[in-house]
Amino acid sequence: MRADLDAFPEPLAVLDATLRLREVNAAWRDAFGAAPVLAPQAEEAARAVLGGAQRRVEIDAGAADASGPQRWTFLRCASAEGEPLAFVHVRAQGGAAPRRREEELAEEVELLRSFIDLAPNLMFIKDRHSRYVLANSALADCYGMTPEQVVHASQHELTASAEEAAGFASVDRQVIDTRQPAIIEEKETRPNGEVHWYETVKKPIVRRSGEVQVACFSVDVSERQRAQDALQRSARELQTMAAAARREADEKSALAAELDRRLAVIQAQHRQILALSAPILEVADGIVGVPLIGAMDEERTAMLTERLLDAIATRHVRSVVLDLSALEAMDARTADRLVGIVRAIGLLGARAAITGIQPAVAQTMTSLGIDLSSMVTTRTPKDAIRLFSTRS
Repeated sequence: MRADLDAFPEPLAVLDATLRLREVNAAWRDAFGAAPVLAPQAEEAARAVLGGAQRRVEIDAGAADASGPQRWTFLRCASAEGEPLAFVHVRAQGGAAPRRREEELAEEVELLRSFIDLAPNLMFIKDRHSRYVLANSALADCYGMTPEQVVHASQHELTASAEEAAGFASVDRQVIDTRQPAIIEEKETRPNGEVHWYETVKKPIVRRSGEVQVACFSVDVSERQRAQDALQRSARELQTMAAAARREADEKSALAAELDRRLAVIQAQHRQILALSAPILEVADGIVGVPLIGAMDEERTAMLTERLLDAIATRHVRSVVLDLSALEAMDARTADRLVGIVRAIGLLGARAAITGIQPAVAQTMTSLGIDLSSMVTTRTPKDAIRLFSTRS
């Protein structure tokens, strides 16, 4: 026991009921010698503890051979035999050095306070029950309070959303229980309804008392979160627009395909109509007749020429009778096209005869200077068939 007492740097002693020293440590002997010199106030406190009136008494007193005020602590205890004893601890109070140290400590605390209050990010410490032990100005400003007002308030009292407060408290307890740090992204709804996002680092700290608390450092990332949300909204809108554009393109493609199909039908019908307007009729062996009905435009002329030449080549046609009796008018272009048909027929070695020219058409052709003297002309198709049959 003596060795344990001597290891303590401040005066310690054990008094019995008669205020006799039972044990003292080296620091006591250095300060007071072998016998106690107690002020009346210290004796009264010792007797109160030894007599059982109080278990613990602390007083500020002095000793005859010690300078400066001292804090005396008397604690009731007992020997193994049950004899009442008083454990005495003396701690020097005041003096220039302690005061200077207290001032330096106060200045350091104030400097640290100013430093954390300058930080734009949230810095705070909470206990196991989510009560604030320390908070900087940035955190207090979030709630329209001062740091002193935040301290001792709980997370549930300050956070508008009970669900969010419960989430914060759960992470706090996890960090305290596991003594492992955590980095999380948190959402908090302010009392004014504003929603803020924080990236928070939480680390366990152990106080001198052994209590484990959680120290937190939070960076407001609301702008980043809003930008991410806006980017995600834009991406969704672009996807929607792209899907709509694809649907529109598919619809247009289907419409174009339908229009192409209908156009093909119309073109086929148009070709059939053209073919019916100038049918190629076999009127005798090797002789075909072609009644020309309606206007002879460029498309119709080209189609008729193609069909006639094909018939000459595949059906061994030797003579073609072109009947103009259904033509009521003739112009220079129609005449040129008619001459072109006759020449094309001649190039394949077949003969052509023009029949059925009406008087009005003949008069027009004369006035236009159209010369058909080099071509075979007859009054009626029968005359042309008889002519070709005789020559063959």
